[in-house]
Amino acid sequence: MKSLITFLIIICFTVPSLASSLIDEFNETRKNDIESSKVFETNNYYFSQISYDWEKKSNRKKLSRKGILESINQFKSYILKSNEILNEEKLNVWGKSLFIQSQIKFKNSRKIEERRFKDKYLIVFAFPKNGLVINKKDINVNQLIKFNALNHFNMTNDERMLFLNNLEFNDLVLLWSIHELDNKYNLSNFLTSVDRIEHQQTILEILKMEKINLRLLNKAPAFSYIIDRYLQNNKLDNKIQKLSILSSKCVSDDEFKNNLVKSKFKNLEFKSKNSSAIIKAINKCSGFLRFDNNFKGFTNTKLLEIEKQFNAGKNLDGLITKIENALIQSPLNFKLWNYYSACLRAKKMFNEALIISRIEISVALKLNDKEKYFNALKSYSKAKVKIWNNPNQNKKLFLETII
Repeated sequence: MKSLITFLIIICFTVPSLASSLIDEFNETRKNDIESSKVFETNNYYFSQISYDWEKKSNRKKLSRKGILESINQFKSYILKSNEILNEEKLNVWGKSLFIQSQIKFKNSRKIEERRFKDKYLIVFAFPKNGLVINKKDINVNQLIKFNALNHFNMTNDERMLFLNNLEFNDLVLLWSIHELDNKYNLSNFLTSVDRIEHQQTILEILKMEKINLRLLNKAPAFSYIIDRYLQNNKLDNKIQKLSILSSKCVSDDEFKNNLVKSKFKNLEFKSKNSSAIIKAINKCSGFLRFDNNFKGFTNTKLLEIEKQFNAGKNLDGLITKIENALIQSPLNFKLWNYYSACLRAKKMFNEALIISRIEISVALKLNDKEKYFNALKSYSKAKVKIWNNPNQNKKLFLETII
């Protein structure tokens, strides 16, 4: 992100003494069209214009930053539509947009206009045609898989699902599906203690309702009655969507876990001597846990003790016990899960490590943290590669790229 910002700062230096011929060339092509966000083309340049409505609450800095990105992306999209891409049909099924855009390189671009004009705020970039390079030789499925493996966090949800489904990483597909649905409905399945009186009143109110919808989970998360009634009244053809919804009650019954097996998820058992509630939940939910936001944080002193022992690499069993006890108090602490999966891999408990890596990914997504997500994906890949029998070349390429 820092490199992108630095890049944008560099290209955004507007040279006051721009050749008037360039501005004149653009104005002649634009023909006073300040309404449109579009790319104008001349013999020597592409001009990418972004036009915003200026309102009382408009913020010049925000519009400027947003407009810079949109102008560049608009230009790239225009170039893609104007150029024939080799093997485009093969690339389409993998989610190609972000990858293809990354293969478009340009130099000597410059911002030639940024101003408020009448009721509009305008941002225009000029891209010289002789400074445009499309790396067509690198546009192939292998390069796409490598790129998407590292960048699918930033892809659109549709293309990300296309990519992960093609690789048959059904657990990653499910984790992302749960995350996306959780933006609409509260799919938390491991909760802190609740106010019993208030919770009971909420339950009674829901039981009296004729129409049940998933938004009621915002009031009563993990309430199986809501899930059961909703699924009775709404037949879902999409198995992943159904599993996502069922995951919110996985702690209370076995329907979610049974449906995982029916949907051809590998049945993984989580073996642990610890019998705490969180370990039981890990097993019942196969690692597809979603924690509510009310858990208290973990003290830095205790975390430092665990870090010190982890770095020493001694007494793994004792360290695992400490981590499991710490997770009871602070299940949203990403580092604890990351250490946990690493310890399990060190003990060659790869099934258990894979299950924990799912929780790592879930926590990283909940925190909306790309760096943590990538670290979680590393944990996932290191476990997956040990238990996956004969993965095809594309799957291998994904896992090797991440590791």
